[in-house]
Amino acid sequence: MTELYKADISQRQMKESCRRFYFCLPGNEREKADRFIREEDRLRFIAGRLMIRTLASEKLGTDAPEILLTEYGKPYIPAADGFHFNISHSGDLVVLAVSDAPVGVDIEQEVPTEWIELSKTFAAKEREILKKADDPLKCFYRIWTVCEAFSKAVGKGLSLFDEEMPDIDLSHGTVDYRGMTLFFDCRERDGYHLSVCGSTMNLSTEAKCFLTKI
Repeated sequence: MTELYKADISQRQMKESCRRFYFCLPGNEREKADRFIREEDRLRFIAGRLMIRTLASEKLGTDAPEILLTEYGKPYIPAADGFHFNISHSGDLVVLAVSDAPVGVDIEQEVPTEWIELSKTFAAKEREILKKADDPLKCFYRIWTVCEAFSKAVGKGLSLFDEEMPDIDLSHGTVDYRGMTLFFDCRERDGYHLSVCGSTMNLSTEAKCFLTKI
């Protein structure tokens, strides 16, 4: 089972939790939080760390687990067998996907964007799907978030596709890339587009609202 959790940094309770949790962060993470100029960027970072550590503590039975980054910048908790996670944020929302296998998640707030230019990086099949779509902008976000979630599940980021784009089957919910097949699930709500990708995709039906008091 893959579980989704979301936090809304515009909510007063979440802001207060983040401000209290800031003092619980390790020194290097407080320094990173302090480097953000905009408050919303700082809140998104702190909320993400709050969500990861709270859920890891609940599921692993450990206090304040250490969060490290891979060489590609993907956060992970060492020696946390069976606890895989990935995080994404956009606008006011921070989402966390938790699974027993490697997982990737991406959320994007729908905003005016140069989607036509960005879609030129898609494979020919995806460009054809966009051309035929009733709502090309929404279709673009669906394909884009699937690509992001896939690259994060694999753990190498979008640089994975510098030479070749994945083959996305929107009707069957699969992504194929150089002999590797992963599954995905897409959601759209309140102006946000979200995709989750992993080796299996038994996704909880609704993202759980994450509100906590420290």
